[in-house]
Amino acid sequence: MSSPPDFWEIFADALRSSARNRSWRAFFPWCLLLSVGVPVAAVVLLKQISSLTIGDDQSVTMLSSVAVVAGFLGSVSVATMTQVQRMVSEYPFSSYLKDENLFDQFLFWPQATLIFQIGLLLFSVLAAILVRIVPCINLNIYVVAVDVGLLIYVCTKTWNLIDLVRKLTWHYEDYNRLFKEFERRQKLGGPEDV
Repeated sequence: MSSPPDFWEIFADALRSSARNRSWRAFFPWCLLLSVGVPVAAVVLLKQISSLTIGDDQSVTMLSSVAVVAGFLGSVSVATMTQVQRMVSEYPFSSYLKDENLFDQFLFWPQATLIFQIGLLLFSVLAAILVRIVPCINLNIYVVAVDVGLLIYVCTKTWNLIDLVRKLTWHYEDYNRLFKEFERRQKLGGPEDV
């Protein structure tokens, strides 16, 4: 009996696979930097135009709202994870995915997305606590901008997860069609190659 795959081994395998397709760009978090950089840059520009500040109460409200959205996205990931696990574990499709070294990858990405969402939730909560404890009204708007940027990033990862389910569903149905056709040909005594 084989042992279950380790999360970090699958993560390293996913990075290697991405590096084969995208070379050095696979290791550069351009989407994260863009998602966080744009809101922060917008705040810097708005502060030059006007005296834009956000009080502690407004900051805590915004950060709490992002935490609630992160929780909602987490529930989407858990539901998606259930759907992916159901589809991936059905034999003979599961055997095909294992032969192609894709089985673990399809189980990994919903978990990774959930980790991003939990990270956003924790960042939002900790930022809300820090905003209340440390009185620095000039930095509140930057903390909120970073939090909104992280929310944008997590939304893109959640969308990619939903797109992964769409692709998996397409491959699942295509595989089942080919498999049924193969079984039908075998019953009729035709060629075995599909």
